[in-house]
Amino acid sequence: MSAGRLRLSAALLLAGACVLAYANGLTGAFVYDDKAIVRDNPRIRSPHRVDEILTTQYFGGKRGTGTAYRPALLLSFAAQWWIHGADPFPFHVVNLLLHVLVTLLLARLLLRIDLPPPTALGAALLFAAHPIHAEAVTSIVGRGETQAAALVLGFLLLALRGIEGRGSRRLALVGALLLYLLANLTKESAAVAPALLFLLLAWRAEGGLWSRCSAALRRGAPIYVCAAAILAGVFRLRSLVLGGAIKASATGFFEVENPLAPLSPWARAANACSIFLRSLWRMAVPLRLSSDESAWSIRVLTPREVLFWAAPVLVAALVAAALWRLRDRSPAALGFLFLCVASLPTSNLLFPTGTIFAERLAYLPSAGFCLIAASWIVGRAPDLAVLPRWRAGALAAVALLLAARTLVRNPVWSSDEALFTNMVRVSPASAKAHYDFAYMSAELHRPEAALEHYARATQIYPGYWDAWAGKGRVERALGRLEESERSYAASLRLVPGYENGWFGVGLVREDRGDRAGAEDAYRQGLRHNPQSLPLAYRMALLYAAEKRPETLFAWRRALAIDPGSLPSRLGYADWFAAAGLREEAVAQVRETLRLAPRYKPAIEKLKQLEAAAPEAPGRL
Repeated sequence: MSAGRLRLSAALLLAGACVLAYANGLTGAFVYDDKAIVRDNPRIRSPHRVDEILTTQYFGGKRGTGTAYRPALLLSFAAQWWIHGADPFPFHVVNLLLHVLVTLLLARLLLRIDLPPPTALGAALLFAAHPIHAEAVTSIVGRGETQAAALVLGFLLLALRGIEGRGSRRLALVGALLLYLLANLTKESAAVAPALLFLLLAWRAEGGLWSRCSAALRRGAPIYVCAAAILAGVFRLRSLVLGGAIKASATGFFEVENPLAPLSPWARAANACSIFLRSLWRMAVPLRLSSDESAWSIRVLTPREVLFWAAPVLVAALVAAALWRLRDRSPAALGFLFLCVASLPTSNLLFPTGTIFAERLAYLPSAGFCLIAASWIVGRAPDLAVLPRWRAGALAAVALLLAARTLVRNPVWSSDEALFTNMVRVSPASAKAHYDFAYMSAELHRPEAALEHYARATQIYPGYWDAWAGKGRVERALGRLEESERSYAASLRLVPGYENGWFGVGLVREDRGDRAGAEDAYRQGLRHNPQSLPLAYRMALLYAAEKRPETLFAWRRALAIDPGSLPSRLGYADWFAAAGLREEAVAQVRETLRLAPRYKPAIEKLKQLEAAAPEAPGRL
């Protein structure tokens, strides 16, 4: 098998392994973030809204907010939506096809750098079946990892072709840079691609470590410079959209998502090394898999603990050993360094990120681990024809075990209930796992279960203001109004301007008949959040019920915040109708139907107004 060439039989074997391991994940619904990013995302509905994809952060919202800018990823979802709409099955199919593509690109890359075919194909086979990829492949929004990995591997292949002068060198380099741009607009971690290119060039060079690094720097210099210019442009785009090259200046990292974020750089780095070793162990023994590792599922280490100091020393020793073995062109050394470099952007080692650890982030880095494992299993066999049968059997057995674990893991991502139930079972010390389970339980009208898990989330992490508000919402639904107001008050003590906290306090006070107290809550909430539609809407309803003179201003304020708010328009129409201003009411209902022709409450309201006899002119 010549360098860079992948035989059809090998390609079919690898593709078949991907399908075997992940086919039972194709029937899942929209789960977790799939809903916000795909199912309920108005920006991907029509080609006419592409400009919104390009000018807003990943989760939407106004400019100057958020931590992620991924227009290339959103455009891939949009293109599918335009073709087949809200059916989740085709989204899952494309995710699986991307995993197949990444697996084939990985095999071809390893062959191109002259790794023995048994090692290269063995690594790709283990990668195809590995269960740590379940979140990236089976979760629809996991496409960020698979799409970015495909683009990064494509960049590496074209860059090597351009540097080595095979075929059209200039065209290959241009193609590589284009893929690098798209990769960075798909997922932030793709920025590391030039460093991976440097590693591959150093591994292929001759001589000692310094000579190898010098050769890699010299040979790849043009593409490094161009890639740096592209990255600078991406940072500029992010600054325009997010308000900062990395994140919006006013946006922080929530401690419950990443307890490492508030630590000093040294403490964060020590913990990052410990978590890197944890992820390495999870790749090696993927028995305990969890979709959530937030506070406090992974305990933060302190300088009083041995592991705080031992983890950085061990990681440094492993890196030094891998660098030393580069002179021998050890596949295991290359695999470990690939794993380290690919993990850097999401490791929390250099800077804090949005999460302490997530299995989806191990997608591309795990290619390095699979290379280590394959090199150990197949040994030094130079070709498939001379690979000992017992080694081939061992490789097949490991791949089948990984595939079996993957088949068990995939159904976890079939629904919110399956996912959150698994999260609570596997990560019982995670406040976020209990919060998500509680939120899901409330949506499924299981208030007692929701209350139990909201309470558990606040016990694990007393500063979890969202969990306090959720607890208050469920307590209100159960008629426990005093407890509900106390829970909402707890959320406001933590975050005095918390919109949901003021909104909840107002609703509880309305339930208790304290309209003056409710008005005070909405007023204070609007002082902190002047563009809050829910607060403005409730204030308008309150004024309308009391027939206050300020009602007209209140409705106009709500509609100024969001002219497309259907409940606000219909509420405004109800107020006109109650005041005897039938024509104005009809006009508002017709405007509502113009915005949403199938909005049933508006259709019914229009029938009522048209059936009613004209009354004497009213007055405001």
